[in-house]
Amino acid sequence: MLCLTIFSAVWVAAVMTGVEGHGFVHSVVMNGQEYPGWNPFSDPYTTAPPKTVRKVLNDGFVSATDPDLPCHHLGNEGTALVADATAGSQVTFRWSYWPADHQGPVSTYMASCNGDCTTFLASNARWFKLDAAGYDPSTRQWAADQLRANDNSWVSTIPAGIAPGQYLMRNEIVALHSITPQFYPSCSQVKVSGSGNGQPSESDLVSIPGLYSNVTWPNIYSDFGTFQIPGPPPVTFGVGGNPPSITTTTTTSALSTPTAGPTQVSNMSMTTSPVPSSQASGHCLLNSRRLVRRTSK
Repeated sequence: MLCLTIFSAVWVAAVMTGVEGHGFVHSVVMNGQEYPGWNPFSDPYTTAPPKTVRKVLNDGFVSATDPDLPCHHLGNEGTALVADATAGSQVTFRWSYWPADHQGPVSTYMASCNGDCTTFLASNARWFKLDAAGYDPSTRQWAADQLRANDNSWVSTIPAGIAPGQYLMRNEIVALHSITPQFYPSCSQVKVSGSGNGQPSESDLVSIPGLYSNVTWPNIYSDFGTFQIPGPPPVTFGVGGNPPSITTTTTTSALSTPTAGPTQVSNMSMTTSPVPSSQASGHCLLNSRRLVRRTSK
């Protein structure tokens, strides 16, 4: 009973401090309709309705070589819902929160599900880029700053000339505040309608993992010179091509500092577990630490 009480208390604290931790896509807006995302802190414990946003294990990061990098941990398999969207329309990815010190680029990719997204494995996907943004020396902002200033949202446009069908849309933030980059991907399932016939060329397509192989990431706290955003350029399909976006392919540095203004600021929380007072409680406290690390770091 004591172990359960301690574990429950730590779980509640982890969830409460999680709102000041990292983030996940809590909803997407397609064709004017908002679709709730997967909430890793509540949905596993309830009978959640079908989601178009694939599952994520928590609000933590995925490493560059992890097999789960395409759509986060638990996101490889499809979900029961596929949202409708029109070619040429905008899609808004609404993140739950994003900390001010987690600076870095933001990108959106798509991949054909080769039929039904509900049964399609993300590990089999080949991705093409819709947009990407990095560092703007004129404003001294990273793309993550832009996302936070836009109410923790990122807007991407489905190419007007893309062929109809079911696709995965992958929105990702890369945080460069630590020595090793941290990747925060989220995938949503979409059925695109339209009259286009655009298909990505072989040179447009990339594999994930693999996209970030041999990438040299900058030290955002120094004058890092130039930074080439990884991956191919955004696709351009036939009719109408791609509408203008906030795409950036090369960035030139200045010292990266958080910016003031209307940007919503989230501060990191440090959560510690109590020192075990007896051998009997050691095991549950170890599990509690693991849970805290998983949910709030």
